Amino acid sequence: MKKLLGIIIVGLLLSGNVYAKIIDLHCKFIEGKITKNVPHPGHDDIEKNTTYLSISDHDVEGYNIKLDTADEKIIEAPMFESPGSTRMFGDNLIFWYASLASESRLEIKFTLNRYTGRLREYHKHYKYGDTENNYWMDLIYDCSIAKKLF
Repeated sequence: MKKLLGIIIVGLLLSGNVYAKIIDLHCKFIEGKITKNVPHPGHDDIEKNTTYLSISDHDVEGYNIKLDTADEKIIEAPMFESPGSTRMFGDNLIFWYASLASESRLEIKFTLNRYTGRLREYHKHYKYGDTENNYWMDLIYDCSIAKKLF
């Protein structure tokens, strides 16, 4: 009887792991652009001075992301553990954001669409009055479930 009770208790303790859902994603870069020389918002020369550049696929590597959807946790992803970062699991999107402190402001935001598998990485580097070094970068990746090879 004690053995049966012990087996039942151990089984109940381990049954919680059945619902854990770890998902490995591989995200491949598909397109991106950089907006350079961005003056502060509302500046008269915003269109004249701003430069738009396209990013080719050989310039950017993909990402591997690991998620625990049962506990709504990010296990592995770019910059998700940066100091001051924010993470949020929603019904449609998984979002993480890092604001890196320096003389200027650098914000990096990642948004993963749970339905399409599309990952968007957005950088905003900004210092008021420093048009020459200001830039915004928008990168888009397609993510799919990584398959084990062996």
